[in-house]
Amino acid sequence: MNILLVSQCSKKALKETRRVIDQFAERTGDRTWQTAITEQGLATLRKLLKKTARRNTSVACHWIRGRNRTELKWLVGNPRRFNEWGSVPTNVTGRDILRSGDENTWQTAEDIRVLAGIAALFHDFGKANKAFQDKLNPKKKTQSYEPYRHEWVSVRLFEAFVLHAIEGVDKGKQDAAWLTLLSDLPDNIEGSVMARLTKDGLDIKVSSPYVALPPVAKAVAWLILSHHKLLEPLGDNTDYVKYPELLMDSYVRAAWNSPQCDNKEWKPSEIAAVWNFEKGSPFCSKVWRERISRIASQGAKRTQLLAQDWLNQPFSLHLARLSLMLGDHYYSSQKSIGLKSPWHDSKGYKGVFANTWRERGSRDNGKHNQTLDEHLIGVYRHSHQIVRSLSSLKESLPVITRHPELKKRTLDSRFAWQNKAYELAVSVRDKAKQHGFFGVNVASTGKGKTFANARIMYGLADDRKGCRFSVALGLRTLTLQTGDAFKELLRLDDEDLAVLIGSKAVKDLHEQAKTKQTLEEDSQQETLLGSESANDFSDQDSYVSYEGMLGDGPLSRWLEHSPKNNKLVNAPVLVSTIDHLIPSTEGSRGGKQIAPMLRLLTSDLVLDEPDDFGLEDLPALCRLVNWAGMLGSNVLLSSATLPPDLINALFDAYLAGRKQYEASVKINPSQTPNVVCAWFDEFRSDSIQASECSAFSEHHQQLMIKRAEKLLEQPVKRRVELIECNSEANGSSAIYTVAQCVHQSILALHNVHHHSHPTLPPKASFGLVRMANIIPLVAVAKALMNTPSPKGIQIHYCVYHSQFLLLQRSSIEQMLDTVLNRKDPNAIWHQPSIRAALQAHPNDQHIFVVLGSPVTEVGRDHSYDWAIVEPSSIRSLIQLAGRVLRHSNATVEASNIHLLDQNVRAMKNEKAAYAKPGFEGGAFLLDSHKLQDLLETNEYQTINALPRIQKRDSLTPTKRFVDLEHAALHSQLWGKGKENGEAFASLWWNKPCHWTNHLQRKLPFRRHTPDESYCFYLEEEYDEPTMHRWHDNGELKADDKQSFQRNQKHTFAIGVHNWVKDFDYQSALIDLAEKLNLELSDASIQFGTIRLRKSGENDVWQQSAVLGFYKNI
Repeated sequence: MNILLVSQCSKKALKETRRVIDQFAERTGDRTWQTAITEQGLATLRKLLKKTARRNTSVACHWIRGRNRTELKWLVGNPRRFNEWGSVPTNVTGRDILRSGDENTWQTAEDIRVLAGIAALFHDFGKANKAFQDKLNPKKKTQSYEPYRHEWVSVRLFEAFVLHAIEGVDKGKQDAAWLTLLSDLPDNIEGSVMARLTKDGLDIKVSSPYVALPPVAKAVAWLILSHHKLLEPLGDNTDYVKYPELLMDSYVRAAWNSPQCDNKEWKPSEIAAVWNFEKGSPFCSKVWRERISRIASQGAKRTQLLAQDWLNQPFSLHLARLSLMLGDHYYSSQKSIGLKSPWHDSKGYKGVFANTWRERGSRDNGKHNQTLDEHLIGVYRHSHQIVRSLSSLKESLPVITRHPELKKRTLDSRFAWQNKAYELAVSVRDKAKQHGFFGVNVASTGKGKTFANARIMYGLADDRKGCRFSVALGLRTLTLQTGDAFKELLRLDDEDLAVLIGSKAVKDLHEQAKTKQTLEEDSQQETLLGSESANDFSDQDSYVSYEGMLGDGPLSRWLEHSPKNNKLVNAPVLVSTIDHLIPSTEGSRGGKQIAPMLRLLTSDLVLDEPDDFGLEDLPALCRLVNWAGMLGSNVLLSSATLPPDLINALFDAYLAGRKQYEASVKINPSQTPNVVCAWFDEFRSDSIQASECSAFSEHHQQLMIKRAEKLLEQPVKRRVELIECNSEANGSSAIYTVAQCVHQSILALHNVHHHSHPTLPPKASFGLVRMANIIPLVAVAKALMNTPSPKGIQIHYCVYHSQFLLLQRSSIEQMLDTVLNRKDPNAIWHQPSIRAALQAHPNDQHIFVVLGSPVTEVGRDHSYDWAIVEPSSIRSLIQLAGRVLRHSNATVEASNIHLLDQNVRAMKNEKAAYAKPGFEGGAFLLDSHKLQDLLETNEYQTINALPRIQKRDSLTPTKRFVDLEHAALHSQLWGKGKENGEAFASLWWNKPCHWTNHLQRKLPFRRHTPDESYCFYLEEEYDEPTMHRWHDNGELKADDKQSFQRNQKHTFAIGVHNWVKDFDYQSALIDLAEKLNLELSDASIQFGTIRLRKSGENDVWQQSAVLGFYKNI
């Protein structure tokens, strides 16, 4: 093809662009090039340009398609220097003719800056005490932590100052009074503050530091106290749930921030040292007083600042906290030794330090680094800059601008509904910009929801500003193969899409292990360096697959010590497990919320299969959606089985968040939240605007009635038969019974639903056996593998669950994704594993069976001929049924899904049988565990989404399987049936629960039994890999429990085979390390990981290449 390249770059970007393009094309002008080039060559050129792109890069590529006909192929860099057709303006003016600067202005930006600025200048005041200074002194050996954390001391000092300033002042004028005093501090202010200081542990009577503070001071005090971690109320006092608004006045005490203060072993002298400021506080520093005077005088003049209750403005409050924490993280990581700082009063305030510095790898005690006044002013300066950049941050980050695949109309009739979905998104674009967008994609499984979601988000985005969105998955772990599959589904390349590979559970253990620090109290970094903020706040065990451009603006500078977070924030499209975004509300400490919040602030959010989470995780999911609304994101839910209570709760959470956003950002002239709501499925696309949850709920119910009518008209592709499966009440008997039932069903289903080879004698079918839990799954798998096949039949088993090493799981997924992609029905006969099996036994029938856990239900584009299901819930049955004939339009008359009439737990007479996974438990227990007693035939025989998307007016959760799910959901989300004081999801957006970590602790995300992280560690190429465990102190050591028994050999009965080829972990890891340019040890840490339930001393994990990690029953 012939192309024309036009550069509108400036400064250094122009020089770099010329260097790259000159290698491919001949110049036809100072900033233009023309050449003939192949598609592959053009892709390489674009990739190189993106790799070297800067803030001032802007290149357009035009495809010369004929005489007087060109087409804009793509833009790299800043798209705003071209219009939508790739033309450049004739003239440019600096005058704001269109007054575009008036659009989307943050009304509270200056207030956020003042709050963050004052908090920054006070945040480490408490470090001036003798106990902390002695700890920092490399020549002294003292306790590694103090009775009271420095932020508690800081807030007490701030409280003392404010109380001194407002003494005798009328209540309505108190904030103005302390700000006025702060803008012109008297010389004796130090003594006045110390006289007012409340000294916990020494004073007989102490109260909450918030109790007497006016509103603005209360918000600043909250920022000071929470700049490392949110308050954590102690105990289970139900008042914390019922009346969180009283927390600040009545309940807050030192132990919520410094739990170690309740230790009875503290000596009186150690407590006294915390309140001893022998070298004075930063009030003594002239340069500090100048800075605080400037920001306080600005605050005193802002009538809006003085008129608001900022603790009840979560948008402004938490962005101020984010700015303070990011500024603190960045400045604490800077080395100041030997540098003369203009922010230090070397005459008036000597010898008081904020932190120490130790070179990486050094074993000494470090050296004094930043003085306290320098540190406070440095954090203030960076917090100030961060706040100023937040409102325009989205415009400075990479975007997807012209993507023909996302705009192009599909001609395939199966996916024609995507065209209408895209057109609707485009039609509501302007309204959504003002009012926000809450979309629901309920198209059936196999209808192309994933790509449709990308098209919808692209349609909502402004063509000139580009598109940015995140896809959050319900899986616990993303493998390399899952990432590659999403790139293919979304039709995006490595330059536009980032995939976070791995699990988020290991947190910072790898980085901690490098320095081999001992974890004391709750932060090793503060122990040794005096600053928790110097920590990297990313996750070291994950790998970010992203090769696109990173902005060279200030954000990249602030995130320079966290390259993974830099990629997470910069990537135009992010695909990750939801675990990487949940910390936006759950990250109570260590700055873990910074990157997820920045991501939500600068991109839209797609939640893939949000109803796939267990009941325990739904409150955290609602918190995330509420935060997305509060930060201005558009939200799209994507699932065919969204129940009414969940979708109503998520909308209510989003609406509450959007109200907070519009109260702070001048974007909606009407000032009344009126969210654009849209519904998409294979039958229709529809939209309304809703300002109340009731309006949304009513319209959703009407659409679901119409959808139900359409679903009932569809040809039947799945028919379910209930299989009786009885057993005595013990584990081994239940496993034997299930294995027998499954084996009989495998043969029966294959007999009806097999396929003949186009030219050869063999017949084959591909089926799935889904089990609820891994340990019974492996036990059943072993029994099946030891059961001989009938003569003339070969059965090939593949065990697939989450307890494989990450690298091996990716290998299994790669094989399954290839074989079970059956859009071309004849392609399956050419797959290597299938051809090998047929060649080995050319005259026999072949049955290929995946023995899987619930990971087989969602997130995989697999198409089976039949399935056998151990029941957990109606939701899982519907989702799993979507994998049967997924890529086929065939209809069936005979059953192609066998549903066991009870699960293993029920056979063992457990009280709550349909739990973990499932909805039974607590107040919701079933009278019977036999599905024939719990299900009506129309609810399962021709399975579809109707039982989930429609809810009966009157529920009987003890007698009906479907009602159990709806009742349990309603209770968890809205609190109905909860005992007085029990926590539930909607408290988060109806009460000010965001002040503390209490609700997150009561209703955490991924609540599960304690587990441990392991790594199959390989140091050198010729070593034997050994199982290592991450210890609590952050070290990776060879497993000291001897709790693994490797079982590489496995016997198979006659006619039974392992479908998956033998996996060589060592060779696969070496190849991957070379491909990704990683050290072998780092590759094993990132891709040889696994998390396993914490074991007892005598428990032994079996490690098998065929069965994964498991325990014997």
